[in-house]
Amino acid sequence: MTHGTTLADVMNRSRYLLFDFDGPICSIFAGLPAPKVAAHLRELVIDRGIELSAGAATSRDPFDVLRFAATISPELTREVNDELRAMEHRAAEVAEATPHAREVIEAAHETGRSIAAVSNNSCQAVTHYLTANDLAPYFTAIVGRTDPDPRLLKPHPELINRALKGLAADPTECVLIGDSLSDIEGARNAGTLSIGYANKPGKHERFTTADADAIITDMAELLPHLSEHQAADPNAADGRRHR
Repeated sequence: MTHGTTLADVMNRSRYLLFDFDGPICSIFAGLPAPKVAAHLRELVIDRGIELSAGAATSRDPFDVLRFAATISPELTREVNDELRAMEHRAAEVAEATPHAREVIEAAHETGRSIAAVSNNSCQAVTHYLTANDLAPYFTAIVGRTDPDPRLLKPHPELINRALKGLAADPTECVLIGDSLSDIEGARNAGTLSIGYANKPGKHERFTTADADAIITDMAELLPHLSEHQAADPNAADGRRHR
């Protein structure tokens, strides 16, 4: 973290809140575990007669299989992405809500901040979860993976920049709340502030090393800082735009 920066400092400087989806809002793979999804994607690749790399063959992360597919061909990348998108949609139906996420989202909305979801997960899965859980109306922008090219995922700033455009926001007035190093690095690449959500052992140290602007271990820590804040956009609470 920047020396002397506090969570209060970061929140006071942030008129717009960008939430990573998997972690700060929910655990998308709680009901359909990520290793099971990764294994399914590996089978798809193997069935095409393609030998996996050592990393992709053992990874528990579905995105590692997508990244491997991108080294083979655009066709395989699209096929793996389409299957991952379908499984993410299924996972969203049995995802586990992050404690206090709803309260934070509602408080941010009620006190005038415009908010966006920014996720490497498919836009369809993110939108499905937020809609099914009556959270979508709080979001001005919902941004997720729409392009099969994994190089455009965080930490690349593409998705964050799309969210900033959807919010019509100055990046210096935004903070991205995320639970991975790719979120912290992506925020830096896009010029926004970052809050690391250290929801698992070891993350606090990694976020500190990565110079997150602030670190929390519980989403409820944001609630005291969501009050009496001027709206970034007087019309933001009246609608949302999907990107």
